[in-house]
Amino acid sequence: MAVIFKYFDKYKVDNLQAIVINYVVCVLFASALMGESAIPADLFDKSWWSYSFILSVLFIVGFNIMALSFQKSGVALTAIIQKMSLIIPASVAIAIYGEPLQWAKGLGIALALVAIVLVNIPSKDGDNKFSIFQPLIIYPLLTFLLSGIIEVILYYVEVEGIVGDDGAKFTATAFGMAAALGFTFATFRALKDNQYPSIKELIGGICLGLPNYLSIYLLVVLLSQGWEGSRLFPLNSIAILIMTALVGFTFYKERPDKMKVIGILLGVGAIVLLSFF
Repeated sequence: MAVIFKYFDKYKVDNLQAIVINYVVCVLFASALMGESAIPADLFDKSWWSYSFILSVLFIVGFNIMALSFQKSGVALTAIIQKMSLIIPASVAIAIYGEPLQWAKGLGIALALVAIVLVNIPSKDGDNKFSIFQPLIIYPLLTFLLSGIIEVILYYVEVEGIVGDDGAKFTATAFGMAAALGFTFATFRALKDNQYPSIKELIGGICLGLPNYLSIYLLVVLLSQGWEGSRLFPLNSIAILIMTALVGFTFYKERPDKMKVIGILLGVGAIVLLSFF
């Protein structure tokens, strides 16, 4: 997503409009996979609808803040602090729900955190300045907090059995509500500023929507299958990190300096520890 948000800034894509389209794409994609409307007709009879609404608010606020953070505070700093949010759900799973903290899991989480820092710190000859001491640090910190809260809610509704077999519908409903909220704000702003979506926002929203839906839905499915949150959330963060780095090396010809290579190797070590021990 960091790569996509970088292009939003480069091509002057409107964040809010593209994010609203992204959530519409999420709902359409979920409905296509299910072969029926992903948002149930008896939504308000579902025990989880209020949690979907809370998530929808966090989605629309969090994604806009994340986009601003990537664009104003830099990709490196935002990516590091945002992915550090794995600490929040992992801590909740261990401290509140009593998931065991074996040596392998603890070491795996520690390696994941170090890998996040090493992979995202720019090379010395790069043009992406990195400093944690900057006035706009508030954007990455808010991204960290909101990402952590979203993951805690996803963990909570699954571990408490609130969602049950409705994981796909729960996820799609949250995206649908986020689309409705975002559309309301975007409409008021468009009427005021005479600013309407263009083909750039449509393309940006489609590119953002597919990975966004799959990343959240995968978490919900794996949690429903009994995965420990203290393993799953670090694994998710480090897997996304490695894939993003490999895409950068392969398609964007980013130079894999020594620190990034070490970070990727540590990330692979974290995946092994968290998956098999």
